[in-house]
Amino acid sequence: TLRQIGAYIARAQLQDAMNVLVNGDDGDSTATNIGTAGGAVDYAGLVSLWAGLAPYQLNTMRASTTTMQQILALSQMCDAQAGLNCQGTGKMITPLGATLLHAPSLTAKGVIGLDKTCALELVQAGGVTTDYDQLVDRQLERGSLRVLAGVSRHFDGEVNTLRHHA
Repeated sequence: TLRQIGAYIARAQLQDAMNVLVNGDDGDSTATNIGTAGGAVDYAGLVSLWAGLAPYQLNTMRASTTTMQQILALSQMCDAQAGLNCQGTGKMITPLGATLLHAPSLTAKGVIGLDKTCALELVQAGGVTTDYDQLVDRQLERGSLRVLAGVSRHFDGEVNTLRHHA
């Protein structure tokens, strides 16, 4: 049960982090939308995403399920070295050198490209708090776990998005 609760907290924090990446933490620092591809993400769009991050380095890309399928179907992803790396380590590396991560919680079709060394800061107040009550008169036990945390962006330009329409 505690593992499931921990996994839920991690998913919630990841969702908050992606929201801050795209929309900013104060409404003013939204990610730059590099462009709109047609019905699918293409290699030229990914190259534009890479170029738009300068002077930062594109080292991580998060993609929705639909977009992930499109990226993996690109001919550039079918090269032998990329396939060997995926089979050997389980990690998907794009031809641009960025690590490609699946983000099923992304509802928009598109890619978030970022420099993971400076994109976000996790601010956490204290550790994991565990509360446990036992109500003897009603024969009930209840427990709760709580984490107080948030994420913030420090710089402009370290996150870009590439969105497309179906």
